Amino acid sequence: MNLLEAIKLVPDHRKNRGIRHPLWLMLTIILLGSCTGYWGYKPLVEFTKNHRKTLIKLLALPPDIRFRSDSRFRNII
Repeated sequence: MNLLEAIKLVPDHRKNRGIRHPLWLMLTIILLGSCTGYWGYKPLVEFTKNHRKTLIKLLALPPDIRFRSDSRFRNII
């Protein structure tokens, strides 16, 4: 099992209302951002802006994806 497969097994206890991105995606962005020096929820938004194309390609995301705001990262962290 690789890291991404393990992250996908983390149970999501959020309420269905308002969920736009799966938990595995949010956790992966938090992990990648933290490993590259983007500590905190506001810097994570910068990480998604700075590395948008790479994240889309690496994680096979749709090209028109809208990454979450700092409040969503804060709630998950």
